Amino acid sequence: MDWKEVKRFAYAGQAFIPVNVENRGDSVKLFFRSGETKLLDVQSSLFLKRLLTFFGTSISINRHRYGELVGKKQLVPIVLSYGFTIIPFNVREPVGRQSRVGWFVSREIEQFRQRSPQCTTIHLLSGHQIPVFHSRKFCIDQLKNAKWIEMCYGEIHEPHRRQWINGSAVCETVVM
Repeated sequence: MDWKEVKRFAYAGQAFIPVNVENRGDSVKLFFRSGETKLLDVQSSLFLKRLLTFFGTSISINRHRYGELVGKKQLVPIVLSYGFTIIPFNVREPVGRQSRVGWFVSREIEQFRQRSPQCTTIHLLSGHQIPVFHSRKFCIDQLKNAKWIEMCYGEIHEPHRRQWINGSAVCETVVM
């Protein structure tokens, strides 16, 4: 997998989900704001790992730091930067050890439509519609958790960021 796909997703992505592709197996499907989709011949978990590496974080760090705040150990939203949080939802029944989790950019979610008691369709701003195996209430709670985590992220990082924006942070050069 090329890093340009990770960069492209960071710039214009809306969601990525694991899919089974005939003659290839477990792959990842990317959804973009333009309405385009793209299949990559890598597992969803590897794409997630590369995306998190691109932003300098990991699942374990986020679970540890933010999981307790929202009272979860699994399916914890991950904040990547200011206003860029990805939310996990179960999107398929796994076969063997395959991942069942798809990741959605919180700011790209337009609405949730209940299809059955345990199935909801997520509507993205581009018009993409992706079914997930959760109730509408769970989906709304996940969105609330993502917003809460974004606020906590801002509390942690905002004082440092404000120094750089206002120009009050001083960079010292060591001359030898």
